[in-house]
Amino acid sequence: MSLNQNPFSDPFADPSVRAAAAPSASANVNEDFNPFAQRNQSTQPAPTHQPALSGGATSAVHGDELFRRQEELERKAQELRRKEEELERRQRGTAPTGGATNGGAAPAAGGKPHNWPPLPAIIPIEPCFYQDIEVEIPVQFQKTVTIVYYVFLTYVLALFINVFASLFYALFGGGSIGVFFLAIIQFILFAPCSFLFWFRPVYKAFRNDSSFNFMVFFFVLFFHSIFTLVQTLGISQYACGWANALETFSKSVPVALLMLVCAVAFSVAFAGMVFALLKVHRLYRGAGFSIDKARQEFTNGVMNDRNVQAAAGVAARGAAGAAFQQAASGRF
Repeated sequence: MSLNQNPFSDPFADPSVRAAAAPSASANVNEDFNPFAQRNQSTQPAPTHQPALSGGATSAVHGDELFRRQEELERKAQELRRKEEELERRQRGTAPTGGATNGGAAPAAGGKPHNWPPLPAIIPIEPCFYQDIEVEIPVQFQKTVTIVYYVFLTYVLALFINVFASLFYALFGGGSIGVFFLAIIQFILFAPCSFLFWFRPVYKAFRNDSSFNFMVFFFVLFFHSIFTLVQTLGISQYACGWANALETFSKSVPVALLMLVCAVAFSVAFAGMVFALLKVHRLYRGAGFSIDKARQEFTNGVMNDRNVQAAAGVAARGAAGAAFQQAASGRF
């Protein structure tokens, strides 16, 4: 609208005003437009998805289980490494770098504390040997050595029962008192000798791969099994076996039953000895051992012993001195 136009004229007469007021121009305007809606929508925080409580608890339980299993595997791995290190030290013959002995027991040849026999602390006697089948014996022979050890324990148990059976046999079964004293002597003598002369050799044979110790085991256990058969039969006064136990039923049934228990124990020990002989012999033949190898090991072992070397040196010097004196006396 120009300046010289009449101010009292109709304002809608202006073409520009009519164009602005036309419906086509106002159609593009959003009547429902809310200028605060976008602001409220932008300021509202986005929803977050929280895990359910049950799911979180389950995850925690699984995590604790995995952690416990991992600790158990690590503990087993450490135990396995410890046994392997002890076995290597034993094979090399070196002492461990540290560690205290158990109960003040004297250390073994490889620096390990003696642990056999497992005597209680109230007895003022220390163990004499170190023995650990799981550490010193190869894995493929551990079961065999364990069986032989149980055979030895069964025989010791039979000797122990024989002491009480012989006592009651002498008192109430018509037996002589000498049977009881003989049972005590057998328990005191045969229990340690069985360990020293046939179990300990087979233990060292599998530990050191020694053919000589195998021979000692076969020789001693063969004759010991024959004597155990005599004890089992009970045909003499050496032990309470099947024969004298059956005879005692006519005099005292309780004593006869106790003697039968002793006879069963000797029978199990005898069967175990025969089984141990056969099983060890099968492994012995399969490993390629022989009498010549045992003889060679014995010779090398005797000649390498310091006491034998010292005795041989003294004998050689004495023989040389005697020969020199004889030659000198013959010259003059």
